[in-house]
Amino acid sequence: MSERTDKARLIDMLAAAERIVAGLQGVDEESFLVDMDKRDSTVLRLQIIGEAAYHISDGLKSQYPEVEWFKIQGLRHKIVHDYYALDDRTIHHIAVDYVPPLAEQLKKIIEAGEA
Repeated sequence: MSERTDKARLIDMLAAAERIVAGLQGVDEESFLVDMDKRDSTVLRLQIIGEAAYHISDGLKSQYPEVEWFKIQGLRHKIVHDYYALDDRTIHHIAVDYVPPLAEQLKKIIEAGEA
């Protein structure tokens, strides 16, 4: 099995982020809280983002310190290991307030071609 490149992982992160943004377009918090499929798909995509971020090289992470790599990885850890303690309101907040700017950061890194 070959090791995936930073660029491939960034593309995975961006795809998951864009799907979160598109899936939550026009979805307020209360609607999110009662739609378990929407919640579950959002959590899965946040997990994908975190897993890919975990495997990004330290060199690339240090080139882009504005990306909150540690927090992204920490959320993945919480999803996987403390899933029972996830707060749906917090998940919605992260998805709506933090994922769109992350998607923009990822686009810029990919476009810069340094990965």
